Amino acid sequence: MRGQILNIVLLTVQLKNQQFNSLKNQKRQIYNNLQKMSNKNNYFGNDFQCNLFNRLTYKELKSDLSKFMHDINEYYSYKSDFYEAFQIYVLAREKLMGTKSINKEELTDLIQQLDTNEGMIKFYEFYRDQNFPPKPQELKNLFTHFQREKIKFQALLSPQNENKQTIIFVSAQETNFQQTENQQILSEIQLGPCCQELYNIVLNYDNDSMLDKAYKTIQLIDKTQLSQNQIIRLSVIENSYEFMIKNLMELESNGWTLDKSSHGISVSYKFPPKSSTVSLLMEAEVETDCAKLMALITEVELFSEYVPFCNYATTIKLLSKTQKVCVSQLYFPVISNRETVFFGQGIDRLEENGTIVFLCKSIDQDQKFLDYYDLQLHKSKNVRLQLNYYIFQITPLTKTKCKIKAVNNCDPQLSLVPTWLVALIARKFAFQLIEKIVKYTKNFEKYPWYKKTQENPEFYQWLQNKIDNYFAQQFNSK
Repeated sequence: MRGQILNIVLLTVQLKNQQFNSLKNQKRQIYNNLQKMSNKNNYFGNDFQCNLFNRLTYKELKSDLSKFMHDINEYYSYKSDFYEAFQIYVLAREKLMGTKSINKEELTDLIQQLDTNEGMIKFYEFYRDQNFPPKPQELKNLFTHFQREKIKFQALLSPQNENKQTIIFVSAQETNFQQTENQQILSEIQLGPCCQELYNIVLNYDNDSMLDKAYKTIQLIDKTQLSQNQIIRLSVIENSYEFMIKNLMELESNGWTLDKSSHGISVSYKFPPKSSTVSLLMEAEVETDCAKLMALITEVELFSEYVPFCNYATTIKLLSKTQKVCVSQLYFPVISNRETVFFGQGIDRLEENGTIVFLCKSIDQDQKFLDYYDLQLHKSKNVRLQLNYYIFQITPLTKTKCKIKAVNNCDPQLSLVPTWLVALIARKFAFQLIEKIVKYTKNFEKYPWYKKTQENPEFYQWLQNKIDNYFAQQFNSK
């Protein structure tokens, strides 16, 4: 009996290898075609580009969407892990939702076309099955990875490849496998969390600054079972995740021009199309532990100590231990003072890709955000600059060394000042900022941030525990 099973397994492996070799060239051709797609407003998902544009007609968008779904299905159909494909699907959907050139009915039709595509459903089901147990109401539609593999297995062992006695034997074995798996599925379903429990799990993840896990859990919730306030709360978390993913792509984007590189610090810049702003990329390695570096970013009231031209900053409202709304004021000797009202958020992505991310953006013109958090902003005599995004990513390399990578884009509201001059000032501004961060983290105990960490030991111990756990897991995995 064991010998027969071994022969079947060996045959399966041999047939799959033959199939893989025959499809290898086709896969390479698909990949090359994807690389040749247009560069306009591209979304990048590692080595895949999503070709969806803002200014196309409905007919053009529908054709483009069909090509996108065909290419992504072709490219990922031979992979075993569809998580990357699911992320690209989410980003493509977000891009499509932001399209302004078509009406609501046409947009709804395109979204439905995307969401009901067989490949997109497959990507989502893989993502769901790999991360969470099935819900009771999904029992009838449960189609696990193991079941899919068995169907492929049966197809390979067709009568053309094996005699009838082998097929009968396999069918008997499959029946036993099915009975065993059914018992396992029922056991998992009995332990599966209900809708309200999943909602509470999302809130716990969000409170622990684990935005990726919160977002993944939201995708499993049947929102029709929630109250309107709960649905809005989940929507806020989803928007935060999508904003993070969208802007993190800037960290890996192309087109940067190096402005200065000195003492391990580099600053690059580029001019986004159809914009009068400049984007800045800042990189450095810092000989310090991660918690000290995070203290400089977290303690808003001390921004005036190291942020160039900042003479005042404070927290308007603390939304959670890692989310706050703040205001900072910038003093310039010739022009009027500038200020920005911004939302800042810290995100733990150590389990995802070994990083910690800080995101900031202006919210004074986001009325939905202000209403949701019940914020009343007073009129200001200062000119409010718009912080389009500020991404600060920290990668702990060792317990005493970190890599930082940050991207910033803002509109300082200087319509009469040439863009090249704004860019020149901003580049100097960026280099000084990173230079001071490096300086203050090296002799941390001499500066006021050390006192802040002593005044709030619970929060900074929580941060330190996260970092210690991360390095412990890294050590144990070796």
